[in-house]
Amino acid sequence: MSFQVVAGDRELRLNISGWTAALTLRKEIKIPYTSIEEIRVGKFPFPWTAAIKRTGITTSGYKAGIFMIKDEKYFLAYHNQNEVVMLQLKGCEFDHVVFESSNYKQLVHEMRKNCPSINISQNEEEENEI
Repeated sequence: MSFQVVAGDRELRLNISGWTAALTLRKEIKIPYTSIEEIRVGKFPFPWTAAIKRTGITTSGYKAGIFMIKDEKYFLAYHNQNEVVMLQLKGCEFDHVVFESSNYKQLVHEMRKNCPSINISQNEEEENEI
């Protein structure tokens, strides 16, 4: 996957390259920490019947692009639906951003360090690990 997440001091930056950039028509997404209402980690089952693709790709093994799901705008970029970070946003281009992260614990730690007021929700078995 041509996707990199960088946790800066004031914002989260998603760097997109390769086919993912071409298919999503995006090279970068900047998300100020103040725009993040909630972070969830875990599983994101793709809603095949509710999702309307704007740009991107959907296969059984890869989801990337911009989608409308229940009247909300999503940016998705993941292979493994069981290892994703889901951001609920306010005042941004997207209502939700969902992306895969093999090191989500470190990423969530960095985000919490830079913005302690972010609400974090996770699966019960992961609760003590983050």
